[in-house]
Amino acid sequence: MTLSKVFFPFFLEMFLMNLMSTVNTFTLSFYSDEAVAAVGAAGQFMGMILTFYTVISTGASIVISQNMGAGKTKAASDAAVCALTVSACLSFILSMVLGFAARPLMSLMNIHGQALDYAAAYFGICIRCSFLQAVTSVSSAIFKSCGRPKISVCVSLGMNFINAALNYLVVFRPFEIPLRGVTGIACSYAISTACAAVTMLLLLARVPLGLKLRRFSGESLRMLRKVLRIGIPGGISSLSYSISQVVTTSIIALVGVSAVSAKIYVSNVVFYVYVFGMSLGLSTSLLIGWMTGAGNYEQAYRLNLQNLKITVLLNGSLSLLLFLFGKPLLGIFTSDPKILAMGQSLLLIDVLVEIFRGFNHIEENSLRGSGDVVFPMVVSMISCWTMSVLFSYLLGVKLGMGLAGCWIAFAMDEAFRGINYFRRWRSRRWMRKTQV
Repeated sequence: MTLSKVFFPFFLEMFLMNLMSTVNTFTLSFYSDEAVAAVGAAGQFMGMILTFYTVISTGASIVISQNMGAGKTKAASDAAVCALTVSACLSFILSMVLGFAARPLMSLMNIHGQALDYAAAYFGICIRCSFLQAVTSVSSAIFKSCGRPKISVCVSLGMNFINAALNYLVVFRPFEIPLRGVTGIACSYAISTACAAVTMLLLLARVPLGLKLRRFSGESLRMLRKVLRIGIPGGISSLSYSISQVVTTSIIALVGVSAVSAKIYVSNVVFYVYVFGMSLGLSTSLLIGWMTGAGNYEQAYRLNLQNLKITVLLNGSLSLLLFLFGKPLLGIFTSDPKILAMGQSLLLIDVLVEIFRGFNHIEENSLRGSGDVVFPMVVSMISCWTMSVLFSYLLGVKLGMGLAGCWIAFAMDEAFRGINYFRRWRSRRWMRKTQV
């Protein structure tokens, strides 16, 4: 595998996955800004649950990569079977339980009235089918770890096409269909996700990957310890960050519904900067997993520093372009002058956010790829709750800076984590963490 061969499929898959969210937001903007705010709040909670599901897929990806790099095909195969079976079972149980608590959970987001009704309806449908996303996530991790990331891209492309087509029918209604409004958008997500999961499982059964995928057995179960040893710290870190984002969204809701809508619109725009850095980070993690599994530590060290320079330069340049063209881009979603003014000021602050986020994308994923997962977990938990949540409240609410104060807190969070991860990588302590 080479960086370019891994990066472009990662980038396209993430781009397409976010495009589905953007299409949902865009189509709902024709319905009402209140519906956008409600679905955005529900989406934050959905993101938290989906992050929990990635505990196993993240661990499996690193264990499979390192064992493939070390030439241990049987261990990699056992890890793949174990991850797929356990993830499907656990996520199914959790999705069914959470489905019955949709409205109480959404009420925690400080939204009321019609917005709460929209959010509860959307979340209730999406969470019940979220186990399908867990299956897709693990299957995608297996394909990527075996050097076949293009398969995930093709499945994501098909899923986005189905979702976009159904959204068009739900909102613009060229002819009458049973689906309508927010519940119709949620059903579009459910149908497209189901198609993706089924396709992934069929491809796993038919595409040669160099693995021997057999039935779940005692040997497969023994790999669960290694998968969880990597996945749990990373999952706790990601889950903590996702929960903190839910809390910050509820803090932003104290500023007003317009602030929540502005956050959703700006987040949709800046994600297309985020996706470059995150794709490079995930590509770096995969390659470093192979390199550390084969014992090529110096090559892994140099790859990290090279990709860090690329990501920081790219993130800074792209976020500056977004600020310069921010008004027409945000104008795609809304014509509300208050929301547009808030969004434009956020895009200026976001230049700093994205530069430090580049450090996070490369350094955190590099540490995880090498098997060093506890240190990033500790740093992430400290940072997201002190820098992001605490300072969002202090700057945004107590000092009256509103949404701009929250975005400054986000920049502080990214800077704290990025600098600490970079120092850890330079120390080379990660060289002792390989899981083979």
